[in-house]
Amino acid sequence: MEFITTIGSLMFFFALVYLAYHFIRKRKNPLRTLPKKKFYTALIGGFALVGIGSSLTDTSVQDALDKTLEKNTVLVAENKELKSTNAKLQESNDLVNKELSNLNKKLSDSDNLDKELKDQQAAHKEKTEAFEKEIADLKATNTTFATEVDSLKNQVASKSATSTASSSGGSSSSSSSAGTSQQSANVYYKNCTAVRAAGADPVYRGDPGYAKHLDRDGDGVGCE
Repeated sequence: MEFITTIGSLMFFFALVYLAYHFIRKRKNPLRTLPKKKFYTALIGGFALVGIGSSLTDTSVQDALDKTLEKNTVLVAENKELKSTNAKLQESNDLVNKELSNLNKKLSDSDNLDKELKDQQAAHKEKTEAFEKEIADLKATNTTFATEVDSLKNQVASKSATSTASSSGGSSSSSSSAGTSQQSANVYYKNCTAVRAAGADPVYRGDPGYAKHLDRDGDGVGCE
């Protein structure tokens, strides 16, 4: 189509050039006449070929336009589909962002809880260490008390042995033992409170007021 249009244009241009050439020659030769057959053939043929080429070109352009419109329709449909898909993706993205925000909040709460638990653990550890120290101090104090008790028991045993020896030696002086026994029989303490009130604690076996109800463990020392 473009080839036909080009040939027609060349023929039309040739007719115009030939007409101009004729007028130039006519100035030199006024009697010169225009060859109508050659001029009109080129002019009319050029017009005809240009018209045919134009019509054919218009048809091809229309076909191209129709194809373009068809492609445009397809592209519009695809664009709508892409917009719909984009809307769905945006909705999914919003849901994901919301879930991510919730997860971040839970993670923050978990971090705060973990920090609180660590603080409680540290406080518990300090209390445990303080208790362990108090227990160690109590054990040391208990050991000291046990040592003192053992020392007192040894003293009591020594005094008890001395009292026993004194009682045994009383056979050589019966009058003194009888007086002592009589004095012991005259002294009576209802309980250790009475002994302590009299300032006689502890009371040893053989001492005035000594009785078994005052010496529950039977070691010879009452109200110890």
